[in-house]
Formats: sequence, structure tokens, C-alpha cells
Amino acid sequence: MFGEKKTKRKEVKWIVTFADLITLLFCFFVYLSLFNKPQVDLKMGFIVTETTINNLTERLPENIVSSLTSMKDLYFDDRESFALKLETLIGQKQTSLYKTQILIESMAEGEVDESASAMKVGILINEKVDEELRIPLFFAGNARRGPTDPELCTNEGLIRNTEEIQEFDYVLGTEVAMIPKGEYGTFFPLCVVNDELYEAPEEILVQIGKLRGDVERGNFVTRSIFIQDDEPLPSVSFEIERRDLYKGVSNITAMISPISGVKTEIPLRFAGTAKENKDFQFRDGATIMIYPYTEKGTIEMEIIQDDVPLYATRTLVVQMDDDSIRNAELGRVSRQVNTIIGAQEMKDCSGINRFLRENQAFASFELNASKSRCILSLPSSFLFPSGGATIAVEIEDQLQTFLSEIRDRYELEGDAIRVDGHTDDVPLSKNARYRNNWELSTVRATTVATLMMEKVGFNPERIAISGYADTRPKTPYLSNDGNRKNGIELKNARKANRRVELIFTRPAQKERTRRFFPEPNAG
Repeated sequence: MFGEKKTKRKEVKWIVTFADLITLLFCFFVYLSLFNKPQVDLKMGFIVTETTINNLTERLPENIVSSLTSMKDLYFDDRESFALKLETLIGQKQTSLYKTQILIESMAEGEVDESASAMKVGILINEKVDEELRIPLFFAGNARRGPTDPELCTNEGLIRNTEEIQEFDYVLGTEVAMIPKGEYGTFFPLCVVNDELYEAPEEILVQIGKLRGDVERGNFVTRSIFIQDDEPLPSVSFEIERRDLYKGVSNITAMISPISGVKTEIPLRFAGTAKENKDFQFRDGATIMIYPYTEKGTIEMEIIQDDVPLYATRTLVVQMDDDSIRNAELGRVSRQVNTIIGAQEMKDCSGINRFLRENQAFASFELNASKSRCILSLPSSFLFPSGGATIAVEIEDQLQTFLSEIRDRYELEGDAIRVDGHTDDVPLSKNARYRNNWELSTVRATTVATLMMEKVGFNPERIAISGYADTRPKTPYLSNDGNRKNGIELKNARKANRRVELIFTRPAQKERTRRFFPEPNAG
């Protein structure tokens, strides 16, 4: 337009010389070096296990995880050989993307035999160092660590293995490893103590500490190393091979030789005539525990003698369960024979027994004793005619003589007396004098009791009468196979079950009572 003044635009052009480009690249690499320091790692092996594959399944593509299956259980001594195998399976690009994750999940636990003397633990750096680099080390785990002494623990192993050192699992030559100038790594010795103690594998956890200078910790700064024991299994034996037991608490003790550094478990099984929870019982289970560094273990067994009469015996065979023993094997004495001897004094029936032995007229009478009772069984065939409840005169005289003999015996003094009638299982005929076996058994018991009271002089206050018909047979009507007896077996069973029993029982001790409220004063 008229009057306006035209102006020119000036364009600024950048000209980059080759020297400027070099300078820029140098500055760029310097910048990167501020964020990419050399990394220090522990040297370790790698193995792909089922656990490795399971852990990576949700985090990596399916095709990558499936490719790892062909590497399963293959051990690689270093990262380089592991990465090379990966490249052949999944390609270089995929390896660069996923290598670190796979390596971390595939770290193999280290192992060293107790007899190996020394293990060299390696430390690696991915770039050469310009000056000597100090690597602080830390150690943990359940293995017992001994002193740090470079003169005691060398690259060749322990210089000496004294009794004091035997208390530990490993010792160290240093806690600070040194990577020399211009090197890519170093190693330090870990010396294993070979003792004579059986132990489970023990873990040494090695860790790189905090680093100083222009280096940093890498991805593999912690490693587990397990000491594998080389001692044979110790043996366990019972302390006693054979013994007698009485009522009360008894110990079952097992000894271990040599002593062990792990807990030993010895389950027990039983045989013999003694029954668990009837003749014996355990308060805290039937497994002996021998704890680490101890010589023996014990469990308590209670002997139950409530129904075992004096000098009667039960056999209890205790055996170590070979298939279930943990951390030991059977020794010389793995079977213990115990004889449980009755400590309960029986009811004294010796006088009746002696009289029966000396008088053949009463040979058909049967006497049994328990801890509180004398049970005298009188066969009905001796006392009564079939289906009747009347005692013949000559039999009554014999029975009266017998009862008079035992009435005043000291061992029966004060006893309560129960007279029980029993029949066989044959129903009475319709023309029988008594309506059924219940009535017949009761009348027979009453007949004998009446004779005892009226003719012999037994105290009526001490006598009770019961009839049980055929409900309490002394001899069963079934055979061992569960079938009903027949023929001569059935006949003999019925004969044995037709009886009258005289049961002499110790009187219960009178209960002592305490008066809580005094009687009011008279008046």
C-alpha cells in the first residue's frame, strides 16, 4: 500500500560441523553414563524348573513360556550360556526383552558338600573397573557361621579343624571381596566345616552389600548355598529290651547313636495280649521325639490295672515303625517286650477253692474270682430235675454241708450275697409247672436262697435274689464263625447255662459325709 514501508525477513540457518557432532555425541554418552553405572552381581547358575515355568506363565507371552519347556531341568553354569540357549529358542529380540525376568526366576540354589573343604563364590562386574573395587558382603541363613579369619580359611580350605571349629558349619576368610583394577570379577573362599554330626541341608545366604563409587548392585546380589551333609543316618534303639511293668506311669525311651543335628521321629506300633486304652494308654501320642543334639527321647505310658488281678500278666510288644521313622534307621534293639503284671489284689476265694478240690462230690461246681467277687456256679443238673425247682433230699443235705463250710470263712465275712438263677434257651412246655423260663430261674434262685437262710443260717439282710432266664448265657450259642451251634455243641452249651450262681461281693465302703450345718442346740 501507498505509504507503507516494506521490510525483509531474515532467516537464521544452523550449520553443524563434524567437530560439533563429535562434541554432541560425547556429551550424550557422558549424560548416559550418569544413569548407567557398572553393575556388580554374584556369579551363579541357572535352571528352568516346573516352578520357574509356573511363575512366568502369567507374566510372559504363551509362546515364550512354552519354548522354555525344552530347557526344563537343564543346568547352566553362567548367564552367558543360558542367554545363548534362549536366543536359539526365542530369537535375539525376544531374548533382549525377556531375558532378565527369565534369569531371575531361574536362579539355581548353590550346593556344596560338607567334605568339599572350600567353595569359591564368584563376583562379576559388567565393565572393567579403573581402580580396585571393594565389595562388602553379608551372610545369613540357618547354617552356623564361625569366625572370619583369612589365616584360618584360605582358597584351599581350612588350615586347621579344631574342636572349637566343629561347633560351626562354615567360616569365612573375608567379609569384603576386592575386584582388582582392570578386572571383570573376583571370588572369595567360603570354608565348610566337616563334622561328624548328621544334619539336614543348611542354608548360607550370601548378599552383596551397599556399594560406593560409580558402581551399583545388579539383579543377582543374593545367593542361597546349601551345605549337603555327608554323614550316614544315625541309628535308634530302645533303652531296655525286656522288662516287667506294674500299675502307674512307665517311660518308653529310645536312644540315638551318634547324636544328630535334626529332630528324629520314631512312631511306635504294638502287639501282644495287652489292649490299648484297656491295659495301657498314652497321654501324648505314641511317637518318640529325639530333639537335635540330644541323646534320647521318651514318651509316657500309663499302665491300667483296674481289671488285672494280682500276678496275672499281659504281654505288650512295642516295635519301632521302620517305614515311618524320620532322620534315623533301626538300631540293635527295635523291639521291646513288656510284661504287664497285675497289681490289683483279687478277692480271696482260696478257702472255697480248697474245699472244692478236696471234695469230689462237688467237682461239678465252678469257681471264678475277680478283684472284688467270688462267683460260685452250681449246675442245675446237680440241684433240680428238668423243669423243676425242688431240691431232692439227698442233694439238699450235700448242699447244706457245703454252704455250712463256707458260711463263716473269714474271706467272705461281711460280703453281700446275690443268688442268680439262669436257664437255657429252650421254652417251657404249655403243661409245665412254671409259665416261662423267667419264673423258673427266679424260683430256683429263691429255693437256694431260702435254704441258705433257713437251714444254714446266712443273714437275710445280705442276700438278694435275681432270675435272668436265658438272657445271660455263660457259654454262647453261636460258634466263632457266627453260626448257631447244633448237635453236641448246642447240647453242651445249654447244659452249662442251666445254673444257679452264688456271687459273694465285697461290701462297698461306707461314704463319709460332712455335716455342713451343725445341729441346733437342744432347747
